[in-house]
Amino acid sequence: MKNLYAIIILLVCASCEDVIEVDLNEGPSRLVIDANINWKKGSDGKKQQIRLTKTVGFYESLTPPANGAEVMISDGTTDFYFEEIDMTGIYETETFEPEIDKTYTLTVIYNGETHNATATLKPVTDITKIEQSEENFFGTVATRVDFFYTDPAEEENYYLSEFVSPEAFLLNQYRVRRDEFTNGNESSIFEIDENLSKGDVLTLRFYGISESYHNYLDLLFEQVQNGGPFATAPAAVNGNCTNATRPENKPYGYFRLSEMVEETYTIE
Repeated sequence: MKNLYAIIILLVCASCEDVIEVDLNEGPSRLVIDANINWKKGSDGKKQQIRLTKTVGFYESLTPPANGAEVMISDGTTDFYFEEIDMTGIYETETFEPEIDKTYTLTVIYNGETHNATATLKPVTDITKIEQSEENFFGTVATRVDFFYTDPAEEENYYLSEFVSPEAFLLNQYRVRRDEFTNGNESSIFEIDENLSKGDVLTLRFYGISESYHNYLDLLFEQVQNGGPFATAPAAVNGNCTNATRPENKPYGYFRLSEMVEETYTIE
């Protein structure tokens, strides 16, 4: 009887090796607007880029660029036009004029349809010091690096942190936070990882963001972290871009403007 069970298991496992492609109901291709305007402290902020792509089917491996669009950002007085670079879907300007707390409007005209979004350029506080330590998790020693900052008092602040380390991470590490419990106090953004080794370079990019963008990313990260074979199918997370020509053909993506600081630390 045991041999019979073994044969059945082998047959079932062997049948699992076949690749099955499921026919999926796919909607029409939509525009994806990646409009992140980052003003790095210490720079004039004039050179900025916006990336436009199109959605593709589930089994497609390449993301096609959205070519030939008209792209503009306006502050109500001055219009800043973006020109496409070599049919890449990347649109660039070298004339942008960033100003903290100023509201800007994005206009993208693509395939005869006009897409709009409005956002305000948010400030960010400085990183004041960096400290390295070690933590022991059940016998495994991990390196921790804290980047300290002082949150401005008497105002609501929202932040996006991006950690980059080519030696330790395959992908950049992103997190969002708010100052609900740290308003006016010193706090830190930290990265802790057992793969961080002596000589590795860890870079923090720290952005000031709006409450709406914080909530957008929070939902997006939650869907990514909760993924798995038995997870609920993800729903589209709506950005702040609209389609003025055909509202039902809403684009994906977000228009966001941030002041940003960048700090680099070498692991000791």
